[in-house]
Amino acid sequence: MKKIILAVIIPLLFMGCISSGVTVKVNKDGSGELIQTFKIKRDFVGFLSMSEEPTDPNLIDREALELTAQVMGEGVSLSKVEPMPESSPYAGYTAYFSFKDISLIQVSASPSTSPEAASEENNDWILFDFEKGSTSKLTMYLNVITEEDENSTIIEEEEELEASAEEGLGDQLKDIYKDMHYWMNFEFTGKIIDTNALFVEGSNITILDMNFENLVENDAVFKKVTNDVPGSMKEYKEELALAGVFIDDQPEIIVSFK
Repeated sequence: MKKIILAVIIPLLFMGCISSGVTVKVNKDGSGELIQTFKIKRDFVGFLSMSEEPTDPNLIDREALELTAQVMGEGVSLSKVEPMPESSPYAGYTAYFSFKDISLIQVSASPSTSPEAASEENNDWILFDFEKGSTSKLTMYLNVITEEDENSTIIEEEEELEASAEEGLGDQLKDIYKDMHYWMNFEFTGKIIDTNALFVEGSNITILDMNFENLVENDAVFKKVTNDVPGSMKEYKEELALAGVFIDDQPEIIVSFK
């Protein structure tokens, strides 16, 4: 899960205009649907495309999305892609993937905006075990990086983070980040009987939810998120939750439902 957090936090410094998330719907037989949403303010589309004119105004790359379905695992297919309405201030899309057996797939919280982004080497995957029964049981295995890997990442990014802090962007940063939202959650058909998940509401479980609309109003926590070393958020998880940011970084999450 730390890998997922790092994958989200590092781009925050440069891509505050982006919102993206994944919702995984799980049925009692282990089949289900994954819904991937990607949004970016239309004014920033050129920047994300490295100043080149994108081939699709909503940055829909079907090659990348089809590759995502293949990389996810056996029995995954791309069902449909819905572009953002032309009237929306956001470009982007919602992609729907169906799967037959969640134990045969892997899921990433990263949006697939290019074939490179959809490759196995460039995503951080969650793996699953599934036991079907009168009460079905899903076990999620969240990637956890080693201390050595984390220190390496810290060293590589520290200078950029310090530079960002020294610039003291303040309110400008808040204006950029206020509309940003990253999430990953699971919806279960039926009733959750037992789980060790930290954030549960009805039949829904939140793994990651970073909504900056409220976070920008909390100066202390906002400064930590935008200027602190990646991976250190675990030290103030409770503060983040009070500010509307939820992170469940357990290496294993177990859900029993019927």
